[in-house]
Amino acid sequence: MKNYDVVIVGASTAGSYFARRMAEKGFSVLLLEKDARDKLSPSYDIFHMGKEEMELHGLPKVKEGDGIYAFEFEDSAICSVYGNHPKPSKLKVVGMHKHDYCVLMNDWAVEAGAEIVYEASFKKLTYGENGKINGLVYEKDGNEETVSCRLVADCSGIPAVVRRSLPDDYGIEKFALTPKDIFYVTLRYIDFEEKRSSRYLRSDFWLFFKSWLAPSEGSDALIGIGACGGFETVEKVYKLFEKTVKLPAHKVTRIENGMTPYHRAPYSFVSDGFIAMGDAACLTKPNCGEGCTASLVLEDIAVDVASAVMADGKYPTREALWSINKRYNDTQGKEFASLMALLGSIIRHSAKANEFLFRKDVIFSCKLLGSMGNGIELSFSDYAKTLIYVVVGLVTGNIKPAELKAVINAIVTSGKLTAHYEKYPNTPDGYEAWAKEAELLWAQTGKVAEWDTVDNF
Repeated sequence: MKNYDVVIVGASTAGSYFARRMAEKGFSVLLLEKDARDKLSPSYDIFHMGKEEMELHGLPKVKEGDGIYAFEFEDSAICSVYGNHPKPSKLKVVGMHKHDYCVLMNDWAVEAGAEIVYEASFKKLTYGENGKINGLVYEKDGNEETVSCRLVADCSGIPAVVRRSLPDDYGIEKFALTPKDIFYVTLRYIDFEEKRSSRYLRSDFWLFFKSWLAPSEGSDALIGIGACGGFETVEKVYKLFEKTVKLPAHKVTRIENGMTPYHRAPYSFVSDGFIAMGDAACLTKPNCGEGCTASLVLEDIAVDVASAVMADGKYPTREALWSINKRYNDTQGKEFASLMALLGSIIRHSAKANEFLFRKDVIFSCKLLGSMGNGIELSFSDYAKTLIYVVVGLVTGNIKPAELKAVINAIVTSGKLTAHYEKYPNTPDGYEAWAKEAELLWAQTGKVAEWDTVDNF
């Protein structure tokens, strides 16, 4: 039986990054991937990453002509339901071929000393006499292999196969994602009927439809449509989007389907010899669903803590790893929780209200949407302007009382969650009481899947 310091289940971006960083720290790392190397991450061709985030985390660089790089752009805008009153933002984005970039990250991890086994399916965890994880069993070519280790990282994506296999009393939530907790995405690659003099290099997003027009490779652009609940819901939204938003005449050349989690993160990521990361920990940006770089904030903290805890052959207990939870929830954790609560309720409005609020630049304003997720602070004049126009909207019939109630609930609950996550316990003591209060607050938030975009148009 082989022995490793760390075994990681799932070799997409999250697993590859953690493998690279732990190997750089001198630990022996095994990366298990259920798919073959040439089938790795097959759902989408093109995906986007923020260039500054790639540089911040030291991800492998790509360049034109390497077969991975597709394009770069920085102009984007969030538009009203009818494509009016755009709220612009500038963020340098790199478009890449996802499969090829995942393979590059696999090789990047191996370069640092990690080992990878493809077509290896996780079967079960193994435990020592003390009841703590001490390894796992995986299947390869019909044979079961057992490896020992001190730390298992679940980077298996939406199925979260390791997290969900833990004993009920292991200190980690085992929830499974339902269709209401998953953002289903359809990408339609398109060619414009009237050819452009220059390449299409910008991104426009329609918040009401959760839809976007963005650059592509091998076609002129792509139309993305997302919805919680299932692909049937996505298609309903797309038909309404197509009728409502006047895009340049085009033809669809191919269609891709994929999924990303849209659920709060587990209240704790760690336990004895275990950590959950990436989609297995629901680490996606609430405003756009992107998960590749969203997970890296937690992973950088985890590498820092785990490498210190595991020095000199020590076992990473729940107590020793706990500061990963605390440090994450003091930063990105509280921001994502607040934003998810805000968006879950604030989307509950009609097309008429959407157009009015975009036009008046309140709630869906340049200041808020142009900086979404970046800790924007609103001034007294911002709140006063919002109040004035909300009253005007009620009087003129552009906003319904129920829509105003949803906005107020979103703001209040979002603020409460921020304050609660700031009180995340420093040790496992007090965690159960904290989690119970968090559960009550989350019950007050709305879910994206509970609002039917088509029926409320």
